[in-house]
Amino acid sequence: MELVDDRTSELRKINEELESEIAERTRVEAESIHTSHLVALGELAAGVAHEINNPINGIINYAQMLANKSPQGSREHDVSCRVIKEGDRIANIVSSLLSFARAVNTAKERVRITDIMSESIALTQAQIRNDGIHLNIDIPESIPAIFGQMQQIEQVFLNIISNARHALNQKYPGADENKILNITAKEVSVQNQSYVQMSFYDSGHGIPASLLDKIMNPFFTSKPRGVGTGLGLSISHGIINDHDGRINVDSVEGKYTEIIIELPAFR
Repeated sequence: MELVDDRTSELRKINEELESEIAERTRVEAESIHTSHLVALGELAAGVAHEINNPINGIINYAQMLANKSPQGSREHDVSCRVIKEGDRIANIVSSLLSFARAVNTAKERVRITDIMSESIALTQAQIRNDGIHLNIDIPESIPAIFGQMQQIEQVFLNIISNARHALNQKYPGADENKILNITAKEVSVQNQSYVQMSFYDSGHGIPASLLDKIMNPFFTSKPRGVGTGLGLSISHGIINDHDGRINVDSVEGKYTEIIIELPAFR
């Protein structure tokens, strides 16, 4: 009887290992397919962006010339300014497309998370304050450095903070004591390797469960038309992957969103 139990236990263990290996292979294959799609999409985006860039800059420049020659308050001046505004919006989308398509070839170096966060907050603090958002930052000075490209990681942080601001402003149009963005960092160990874990937690409107598996897809956005390009999180995902890190999203609709980034520590 003991022999049968041992054999059953052994078979169960083998089965679990096979299931785990199959699941891992499936995940790797899915990521490989997703990466190949991103590469193809990136090449297409670069071509489209370059084709749009020159004519849109021409339109903006001509509209600016008309605005300069038109009297303030006139219909011509108003229309010209509207053309400039919409042209700038297209130019920003083109810039995002180029950023999405651009190959990562910038040299990495030892950088401190505290320095990157300081730069990010310096660029967004005025907006956060004007929105009435309570910002809480807890990043110990002792947190390890990472090996990365500072501007790229800063781009990720800025995108996440921008998304949090939008979510909080949607839920709380005015000042509110619950309009909170918490940013924390700690050192964690994953499979015997040290990582810096960043958490961005906002008490905004959250993300519907049906959309959670789509938000990293290029051009997918849950924001209203004209507000987002749908490239921010897909670009961030690519940057974090290039830094051998991970980015995960946890959210409950109507309650909160937490984005967790893990980057290998570098001492």
